[in-house]
Amino acid sequence: MKEIQIIIRPNFYFKTKKALADERYYAMSTKDVLGRGKARVSFKAAEGETAGSSDVYENVFVAKKMISIVVPDKDVDNVVRIVLQVNSHKMEGDGKIFVLPVEENIRIHTGEKGEDALI
Repeated sequence: MKEIQIIIRPNFYFKTKKALADERYYAMSTKDVLGRGKARVSFKAAEGETAGSSDVYENVFVAKKMISIVVPDKDVDNVVRIVLQVNSHKMEGDGKIFVLPVEENIRIHTGEKGEDALI
């Protein structure tokens, strides 16, 4: 089993979730996260600033969405393919995918273990 951590732009979250569900990957956890890659993000002040303000602010973190999904080893390539199809726009900030090993999975309600407890 593997855990796939997917960090993407918030505006592609629902499209990614739908694409995964269309392929029968329903079970996942999601959360809002802040982070950054190699490049800093800068923006000009707008809201609440006086007209003509040219102040530039640097923000070291950007809002992203994180999806965590645990799948059998045989499904990893398919999940990664789906995520890349939806989120790859060849631009900085498209996101990141991490694939991590999972040693055990236990459904608390029934005590099932391993792949039987995934679905």
